[in-house]
Amino acid sequence: MDVDEFWSVVERARAAAGVAANQPQRDGQSSVIAEALVAELMRLPLSQIVAFDQVLNEVVDQVDTWDVCAACWIIEYGFLSDDGFSDFQAGLVGLGRAAFESAVRDPDSLAAHPAVRQISAAEGRDLWIGDEALQYAAQTAYERLTGDDEAFWDAAESAQSASTPSPPSPEPADERWDLSDEDEWRRRLPGLFELFRARRLAVQ
Repeated sequence: MDVDEFWSVVERARAAAGVAANQPQRDGQSSVIAEALVAELMRLPLSQIVAFDQVLNEVVDQVDTWDVCAACWIIEYGFLSDDGFSDFQAGLVGLGRAAFESAVRDPDSLAAHPAVRQISAAEGRDLWIGDEALQYAAQTAYERLTGDDEAFWDAAESAQSASTPSPPSPEPADERWDLSDEDEWRRRLPGLFELFRARRLAVQ
């Protein structure tokens, strides 16, 4: 599976999800886009489901930067754990190819996305870009088709061994900066800074 085929699967899932595809995830509710993606993946051969997951890992590596970390920090209420950032990266994939590739070029472009704007306008703290279920969509589809909760990992390990990938870096490769520095937010992510300043950044 190449990257164009990968995004074709994602976009079909987004079309099936309808308006929910451009809305944030809410605490306690299942991910509509992730469930639609599982359904799309279940239409594929098992080997393609594993291949999709491999491409997903390659795609999200493009948003493994400190500026995207900062965007996550600002949008997601100042929470930034390893798991939370992985969920955020997966959630960016769920926003679709155009939004994702814009975020790769300029993370501040997220300030214009309707899901992000909805989060900024919300009263509580129960709306998220992060989508853990989307991270594991391939595993879920594989398990539903095979009835075996270990089969996906065995297949993924075999595929990974065959491709002999280089080990992932534990941190983004670009220059690290102080993610709590509001002056840096203003300089690097001016759109997000302005969008979230009144609600998020004033509460320290």
